[in-house]
Amino acid sequence: MNKSNSAALYALISGVIWSFTGLLCKLVSWNSFTLMGARSLVALAVLGIGRGSFRIRPSKGLWITGAGISLTSLLYMTALRLTCAANAIVLQYTSSVFVILYMLLVKKQRPLKSEAAAAAFVILGVCLCFAGGLAAGQLTGNLIALLSGVTFAMVFISTRYSGCDPLDGVYFGTLLSCPFAVFTFFDSAFSPTPVQLLILLAMGCGLGLGYLFFSLGMRQGISAVKACIISNVEPVLNPIWIFVFMGEKPGALNIVGAAVVLLAITLQSLYENQKSKRAA
Repeated sequence: MNKSNSAALYALISGVIWSFTGLLCKLVSWNSFTLMGARSLVALAVLGIGRGSFRIRPSKGLWITGAGISLTSLLYMTALRLTCAANAIVLQYTSSVFVILYMLLVKKQRPLKSEAAAAAFVILGVCLCFAGGLAAGQLTGNLIALLSGVTFAMVFISTRYSGCDPLDGVYFGTLLSCPFAVFTFFDSAFSPTPVQLLILLAMGCGLGLGYLFFSLGMRQGISAVKACIISNVEPVLNPIWIFVFMGEKPGALNIVGAAVVLLAITLQSLYENQKSKRAA
């Protein structure tokens, strides 16, 4: 497997791992601050082991990446409590549009035609997945979720262009989220039963492993736009896991949307792979 394909695979794996977030969040009733801080403590341990060190030297690039990661987590968890889960995740994944706009307006770099086309179809597919849910969401929650799309784009951009190591960046961002764990002492819904703690462990490990694979992909030079597009498998798989484990059957639009997203990602990856082979 060449470097481009392995980078794309790492980005895909991170999206798949993150897709279990919605299911796990449905199993607990803790507030967003508790959830964010507690799972970050577990994720920090996973990332520390993955990078072989728990020490960090903050830099300007690390602060940008870390702020993006911490803010995305906080905004997403907050949106989950103010609007439906479908709204929260689909609006977060408008991030690919913000990445393209940043590259075009700030970096003066036009996206590849295949990336722009794939991003357009991904947005179409994600919107189809949750068309029914979008109509029912509350305005405040939707706006917060949309803002999380901006901060999520910031993560993709900063880990690719800030000059800092991506794994250091996600580690620092997770570290910045850990202080929110103090809210466990003020959350009346927090119940540290064995089952709840097991769910928390799964959340933290999933968050840490997802960021670990994400960092490996970014380390191998995958473009910010492509990484963002591939990670869009998360909002597609999210309702599938909920159906499998909780019996909530996805509608026809969910199935069509999933097909559109997966097809767009697959065709874009195959096209770029063949293009690179011809250029070699």
